[in-house]
Amino acid sequence: MRKLILLVAVLGCAQLGSPPGGPEDHSAPHLLRISPDTNALNVHPKSVELQFDEIINERPSRGSDLSAVFLLSPQRGRVDVKWHRSRIEIRPRRGWQANTTYVITQLAGVADLRGNSDSVPHQYIFSTGPTRASSVISGEVFDWATGQTAPRAYVEAIRLPDSLTYGEYADSLGQFVVRYLPPGRYLVRGIVDANNNRVLDRRELFDSATVTLTDSATHELLAFVHDSVGTGLAEVEVRDSVTLRSRFDRPLRPGVPVPATLFSLRAADSSVVPIASVTLGSVFEKVQADSAKAKEVADSIARARQADSIARANPRAPRPPAVPAQPPTRRPGAAARDTTPRPKMSAPIPETYAIIKLDRALKPATTYRLRADSLRSLMGIARSSDRVFITPRPGADSTRARGDSARRPDSTRRPPPARRPPEHDESSLRLVRELFTPGVRK
Repeated sequence: MRKLILLVAVLGCAQLGSPPGGPEDHSAPHLLRISPDTNALNVHPKSVELQFDEIINERPSRGSDLSAVFLLSPQRGRVDVKWHRSRIEIRPRRGWQANTTYVITQLAGVADLRGNSDSVPHQYIFSTGPTRASSVISGEVFDWATGQTAPRAYVEAIRLPDSLTYGEYADSLGQFVVRYLPPGRYLVRGIVDANNNRVLDRRELFDSATVTLTDSATHELLAFVHDSVGTGLAEVEVRDSVTLRSRFDRPLRPGVPVPATLFSLRAADSSVVPIASVTLGSVFEKVQADSAKAKEVADSIARARQADSIARANPRAPRPPAVPAQPPTRRPGAAARDTTPRPKMSAPIPETYAIIKLDRALKPATTYRLRADSLRSLMGIARSSDRVFITPRPGADSTRARGDSARRPDSTRRPPPARRPPEHDESSLRLVRELFTPGVRK
């Protein structure tokens, strides 16, 4: 009887069924509820709690901890972001401000234990007062030195004089909008946040401006490295015997004239080489572009005239049919091209180099010293510097530089004369025959 009971228990446990756990999860964590609720008014919470449908990973896919993927605006001082398995708690250490509209931005990167992360940011809004603030500050952040937009730049609107800081991130085009601000004076600052810590660190690009806000305000921020060193010479390139290209170690301040008198050139024996002109890079590139465009137009006109003359000489010759312009084809599966217009910076791009023309040719294989006086940086700080360079040796070409001249025959060298057999007179031949031919005697 005991064996029969054991057999029934074993057979019952061996029944087939579905594996535990269900299908594998590939979904990002989903927010179930938030307290206080979004768009709530007149609330005075101890903290903001976000409840998700699964356990949240303490290390998000972007950033070192959860504080990197949650942004509280406004704030004064540190903000605590605490993890409680499937619940996140957010609280400013100095408490909530009265009659203030708060925005909590959940950035991309919130992940579950399997690594499934949310790639879309979300915003939750509530107010500790009876109304919601409605003023807005917008604009664009540019990298001034390159003239390009600064995607994902961190923007702060610091209320004056109490330093309550509203924060927001720019989009992929460098455009930002800081909403839900009360009217007042603000210090607006845009930071190219290289390490994504929302703090202005040394050598990071930034720009700031003071804005008086009523309903809305727009401002363009030109971010650059703010340091106390002026612009100097980084290197000098010899383009030809009368042309130099000098590159600066920092961009020049736009709008400040750079006459040729700021530069001087001396040889090793202290003799002065007169400088004819100094052309900044933007002006030089414009002249080059205009010249290339004029040449292209002239070549097009010449080709049209040549085709017209050929057609006049052969009126009965068939003309090739006009080929209609075809739109560019896109490879299957390739991403569609982004046609969104890029914002353009209103300020000029700073200069980074200059073309220097000389009154007389430089000597080959000679040392020279170029000096620049009072070049001003983007902060308006002047600095003088010099750079030593050596002109190339004469006759140095690309073939010799590659070291393959020894393997190539010199076509200019005259071939050696062909060697001829020595001439012998008749007496010498007769003597040889008498000595070495037996029986030949006179």
